[in-house]
Amino acid sequence: MDSYATLHTIYAYTVKLALVCLSINVAFCLINRKKLNTPFLRLFYFLIWNLLIEILAYVCIQMKWNNLPLLHLYTLGEFMLFSYFFMSLINKPASIKTVLRYVLICGSLLIVLNSLSLQNIFGFNSYAKTCVQLSIITYAVLYFYNLVENHSFTSGESKGLRIINSAILIYYSGSLFIFMYGEFSLVNVDGYVVFWAFNAILNFVFQLLILLGLWKAFYKKKVI
Repeated sequence: MDSYATLHTIYAYTVKLALVCLSINVAFCLINRKKLNTPFLRLFYFLIWNLLIEILAYVCIQMKWNNLPLLHLYTLGEFMLFSYFFMSLINKPASIKTVLRYVLICGSLLIVLNSLSLQNIFGFNSYAKTCVQLSIITYAVLYFYNLVENHSFTSGESKGLRIINSAILIYYSGSLFIFMYGEFSLVNVDGYVVFWAFNAILNFVFQLLILLGLWKAFYKKKVI
């Protein structure tokens, strides 16, 4: 019982820290909105979407409502927004833009169909979430492949994007199996709390690295 209580406390505090860091990231982008080029602007849209879902999820918890429909909605927005984000970064091979557009359209339709017919919106959408995680990991790997040949960004922006891409790869790779077996957490909450605590820590690191990437892109270069 003591270990469960400790893990639950770690989870609760880390979730709050991640939310604070997410709010700082949104505020940072809002203040610097005129400086944001296409990839950073699309990242900003994702951060706003993330914050909105987090706020709605908190409201649902306070009202004792089932907040899992928000996860279905978040998964769709997450996939679409990250697809648009990486479409502005990945340009090799030449046909990649067309491929990513088809992936975006087909993937979005499959996520919606999953929520409508396969996995109830009041349950965990492990199929769609797992596929989205794998897609985003693939995007991040492809971006690293493109780094050598992409000279369309300043030194500061490139450094910032590398850090942000690393944050994406770390978080989505680390949390992949947590969401893959997320349905089991609804059955055995006590046994699964260690995984949710780990996911909360990963999410905090994710938001912290995004903040570092934004700082490197828009402020660090001024000091040099």
